[in-house]
Amino acid sequence: MRKIISIEKVSNGFIVTNGNTKRVYDGSPLKFELDQIHQMLYNSKEGDSHTIVIEVDPPVFTSQDHDSIELCGLLWDKENISVGGIEKDCHYYFTWAEAMEAAEKQGKRLPTADEWKALCDLGSTWDDKLNGRWFGGNHNTDHKGSIFLPACGLHDKVGVYASHLGFYWSSSSGAGDSSQASNLFFHIDDLCVDYSDVGYCFPLRLVRDIVK
Repeated sequence: MRKIISIEKVSNGFIVTNGNTKRVYDGSPLKFELDQIHQMLYNSKEGDSHTIVIEVDPPVFTSQDHDSIELCGLLWDKENISVGGIEKDCHYYFTWAEAMEAAEKQGKRLPTADEWKALCDLGSTWDDKLNGRWFGGNHNTDHKGSIFLPACGLHDKVGVYASHLGFYWSSSSGAGDSSQASNLFFHIDDLCVDYSDVGYCFPLRLVRDIVK
């Protein structure tokens, strides 16, 4: 997997930009095997920047991840993605194309339509107080082993609508229709996997495959 890292020389060291993460290092920011790259960094003047592409192994995830929960043979994030897209009232909304790109940047992916259906098949319970649904596990009691999806509506780039409804993109495009993509939809009484216009902006819940 190719990974792009940008390094900028500043007065107190180096600023390293790695995807959505920025860190300041007062010493050598990275350990490279090539002496000439190491020398290039330290010979840089303040304000100089370099972009370095390195090859790294893809991340390996296990079910021992405190930020995710294992359901249907996948690791599901416990929270919606909270970076990028359109932000409104601490919720973040993405068109389908933006959603696919945002998931890739996180090193994760969107659930497929079938994976959303499998999650629904585990059973779910509406939570009036939190305005959303618990899926899987003890969804109707103490929520142990369950995952919560807030019903934060959709955004059409003018405003947020239907904030009592849940919309979440899948990675599955519309069957022969490029203007449509599959999504999870739910409300207080029902839920299903349906199709929506790819221009709508929905919140995102990402998944990762488990490497045994």
